[in-house]
Amino acid sequence: MPGHVNHLLLLGCLLCLLGDVPRIEAFHRWSPMMKAFRYLQETMLRNSLERAHLNHGIVFECRTISAKDFGNEVHFNLQLGDLRGFRRLDPNKKLALFLHGWNDQGSKDWVQELLLTWTLFDSNYNVCVVDWGNLSQNDYKSASMSIFDVGLTVAGIIMALEELRPNHFHRRNVTLAGYSLGAHAAGYAGAVLEGQVEQIIGLDPAGPLFSLPAEVAPKYRLDPGDAQFVQVLHTSGGSLGTSLKCGHADFYPNGGRAPQTNCKMFANLRDMQNTNPVSCSHSAAAIFFRQSMDPEYPFVGYECGSYREFAAGYCDGNRKARFGIHSQRRAQGSFYFRTAPQQPYVPRRQANWLSGVGRMSSSKVSQVSQSPLVLRLWSNSWRRRERARERQRRDRDRERSLCANK
Repeated sequence: MPGHVNHLLLLGCLLCLLGDVPRIEAFHRWSPMMKAFRYLQETMLRNSLERAHLNHGIVFECRTISAKDFGNEVHFNLQLGDLRGFRRLDPNKKLALFLHGWNDQGSKDWVQELLLTWTLFDSNYNVCVVDWGNLSQNDYKSASMSIFDVGLTVAGIIMALEELRPNHFHRRNVTLAGYSLGAHAAGYAGAVLEGQVEQIIGLDPAGPLFSLPAEVAPKYRLDPGDAQFVQVLHTSGGSLGTSLKCGHADFYPNGGRAPQTNCKMFANLRDMQNTNPVSCSHSAAAIFFRQSMDPEYPFVGYECGSYREFAAGYCDGNRKARFGIHSQRRAQGSFYFRTAPQQPYVPRRQANWLSGVGRMSSSKVSQVSQSPLVLRLWSNSWRRRERARERQRRDRDRERSLCANK
């Protein structure tokens, strides 16, 4: 997806014809044209759903941190038909599965750094990336039709875990997080598991073919019935992402549309740097999700009827909800907030205003700051900056050499 996400814009060309999507979608919801679009979209999705099968080429790359030693990171793979990895899951921890999007792979740097951050700030999870790159590398239409294979395989892994280790694993202790097409795949996995997974986190669920040009039935996309709690972050609604309310709690930073405030600058996740405001805004969902894992910088939204009302200050006293892995998982409604154009995007928390979500203790902060995982993140960031400075120095030297030769 990121890096190649611009291709998705081709499928959004209808937006240029339809104009302002939310109003037009509502106005034409039952028009003959929209009915035709909906029929075509649902026919393709239904045919793919009916042909869905377990895909043994999908790999679950997992990592966890030893409870005895915070810095001891263990890597292993889960795969249908191979029981060795199942035994390496820490039975005392919950399971989190992250599903990437179109044209992406689990080995991408931004995915690996997201997993690393997750294990760093919540070591109570076995965290895995569902690498469905063997399917996502196809054209967008084919990849979209593959989400049911992905979802069914994810559900199959979870059911296999329940059968192999019934005393330690249950679907009610599973979190699914999906980005773009991965959000809809996570939704289908939750539906196969009868909506019993603990929660699904949808990161800017893909719009084309699911809500654009027409809105398809909930059974073909992410929906509140897919988990006990579904929270969704919208960052490019009406274009690459959807503006449809897909969860119990839907969060709309900066109105949930492109351009997001950070898209005037380079994104911070490697392989997700994009100067196109729409594709950059789509990628912002994964960037904000990773930043929200830091408990000191909560992404907090205010319940409101619209972003216009929120921006006017009409909702300042309304109910608040927190997005991300530290959410209380009780909120329902639409929540709005603003972000800054650069990290950390939101203010540092000044008080424990959300009961049940405490600050990290001073000993924990010290432990985290000395962790090899943190040091590796800092080291990687420092190396990237040094490489950029070195390139700039070489460019300056080359320019000076050219000027001297003239």
